[in-house]
Amino acid sequence: MENIVVITGAGISVESGIQPFRGKSGIWEENPMEMATYQKFSNEPSEFLQWYYKRFVSCMDALPNAAHEILANQNVKVITQNIDNLHIKANHSKENLVEIHGNINYKRRINAEKIEDIILADWENLDENNLEQELFDLFDITEGGKIDKKMSYRPHILLFDEYYTELFQYEKAISWILSADTIIFIGTSNSVGFTSGALQIGVSKNKKVIVVDPNPSLSFIHPSVDLIKMTATEFCKMYF
Repeated sequence: MENIVVITGAGISVESGIQPFRGKSGIWEENPMEMATYQKFSNEPSEFLQWYYKRFVSCMDALPNAAHEILANQNVKVITQNIDNLHIKANHSKENLVEIHGNINYKRRINAEKIEDIILADWENLDENNLEQELFDLFDITEGGKIDKKMSYRPHILLFDEYYTELFQYEKAISWILSADTIIFIGTSNSVGFTSGALQIGVSKNKKVIVVDPNPSLSFIHPSVDLIKMTATEFCKMYF
């Protein structure tokens, strides 16, 4: 098989029951551009963490679907924008997986710089009857919502007012894209800088570019891009 890199977005997880970003009841309807920011975390950590606790609960019991499993079993290089942990649950090789936007199951110190500093967050054992204090304890935030940039933790998620760093293996992801013969976008809208940059690299360097989505974003339409209107599972069963 040629050198392939797959870039996955929320569409691959819809079949696992994960709330999508686009469309009716999507996360975009919950004002993430305000909620999912470091500014929100800094100023209103209780509201921020409770919002992300709901994200965790929605992902906690979800299981990987056939698309996740096929990509894992075939050892495909995957760059995922999803924070839902489903590629990990499918036992995707860590060497062949870049979680470019982080993973909701993990936390890190606010001033962490290395991927080795990331640890599991114990979201699932929180008492919802005392949720604010439980969240403050989990993330080492003092009573009243006071954050210590050296001691406090935060979810390991790239927020809208942040930029890619090596905590998200950005250089590894770019090197995969540059060296790939084929770039396959599965279930992503091309609405963030990373995907639009990957698309630009693929088109400008005459790589094979495939976009898989039942309703592909119009921004992917280009003479050298193959649009395949399928679900992630349908495509993965056919292609890999």
